[in-house]
Amino acid sequence: MHAAYDDISLAYKIVHGELTVKKHAEEFTYLNLLGDVHGQKVLDLACGEGRFSRTIKRQGASQVVGVDISASMIELARQAESEQPLGTTYIHSDVAALGTIGIFDTVSAAFLFNYAASKEVLLTLCRTAYSNLKPGGKLVASVNATPLYPPLHNQATRKYGYLVHSPSPLREGDAVEYAFFTGSHAIRLLNVHWSRATYEWALCEAGFSACSWQSPTVSQQGLEQHGHEFWRDFLLEPNFICLAACRT
Repeated sequence: MHAAYDDISLAYKIVHGELTVKKHAEEFTYLNLLGDVHGQKVLDLACGEGRFSRTIKRQGASQVVGVDISASMIELARQAESEQPLGTTYIHSDVAALGTIGIFDTVSAAFLFNYAASKEVLLTLCRTAYSNLKPGGKLVASVNATPLYPPLHNQATRKYGYLVHSPSPLREGDAVEYAFFTGSHAIRLLNVHWSRATYEWALCEAGFSACSWQSPTVSQQGLEQHGHEFWRDFLLEPNFICLAACRT
C-alpha cells in the first residue's frame, strides 16, 4: 500500500483534517480507548502523517515513535515535527518487517491490520505489535467496520464524506473500497475484509489476551453541533471500529 499512500499523502492529510466524522467520531472513540498515556512510551504503527502521534505526545506521553510504510507520509510527519517540535520520532518502515525496536507501554495501530493481504501477514503484524509491548502493555487499533457492520451499500453516508463499496456477499480477504471526500479533495482506499474471528485468532496466536471491541461513539460536541439524528446513519454504517488487547 505504500505506493498508493505516496500518491495521495497530501490529499489524505487534508481530507482527514476536514471531515467532521474523523474529529467527532473516529478520533474521539480511538483516543478514549487509548486512555491516559501520560508518562508512557507509545509506538504508533501505521502513523501516516503523524496525526495521532502528535496528539498522543501532546497528551503527555514521554516518548512517541511513529512508523509508516509510506515515505511521503513520513515526510509530512517529519515536516510537522520540524515546524512544531514535540519530540516525536518517525521511522520509514514496513511494519511487517520492523521487528522489535523497543519495549513500549502502549502500541497504537490505527488502520494497520485492515491492509493485511493474507492471514499470515495479519499474524505478522500482530506479532510485531506484541514484540514491542512490555508485559501488561496494551494494543489499541482501529480497522474498517466490516467485521461488525456488513456494508449496507447505500448513499446515506455521503453526508459524512464517505461511501463504502464491497462485494456482496462479503467474504474473507475481499477488497473493500472507502471513498472519502470534502469540497476540494477526494481519496479512495482499498481495505481488506477480515472477520472478527480472524482478527481474534491472529491476536491470540501472537500472544495477546482479553481482546475487546469498541463500536464508534460520537463526542458531545459533535452531538451538540449536528444533533442526534444527523449521526444515525453513521452509527448504522460506520467506516471504522476499534479494538484493544493486552500482552500478558
